[in-house]
Amino acid sequence: MTALNNQDLLNALANWVGQQKCPYREDNKVKQTSVKLVSNSPNAWLEIKETDKGLMEVTCIHRLMEQDEHSNLEEIRKECTQFNALMERVRLPVYMWEDSDKSEFQLRWQETLLTHADLKYVQRFFEQSLYLANALQSRLGWALNDQAQPLSH
Repeated sequence: MTALNNQDLLNALANWVGQQKCPYREDNKVKQTSVKLVSNSPNAWLEIKETDKGLMEVTCIHRLMEQDEHSNLEEIRKECTQFNALMERVRLPVYMWEDSDKSEFQLRWQETLLTHADLKYVQRFFEQSLYLANALQSRLGWALNDQAQPLSH
């Protein structure tokens, strides 16, 4: 199963928090730093950055499927719209994203944390988003059947 390495996560977050609190840098430069942490799968990673208001934005990203000439993009986009509407109704901070630059569909779980102390929840967000990505990938199995190699987490 895909997971974040706990030690890598702790090291990355400690380094990032250290950059955020560095007395030798100007605040406007510090806030633009972000951390990207790759899991043990190339199809899942997370990004953490600080917003203008001093809050932390955590985004768990899971690559669900790549677009190819066999994909029925209209049907997949319809599924994305339905999924996003459902997530909005149940108020989960999750959405399906079509990344046209990379020609792929992604599941993104985005949380906003109030303090650095809330960073302890990052591993849980990643695990929950992974479960949802796997479920959504199963739901989209009809589209994956046409692809040569389905992605796996």
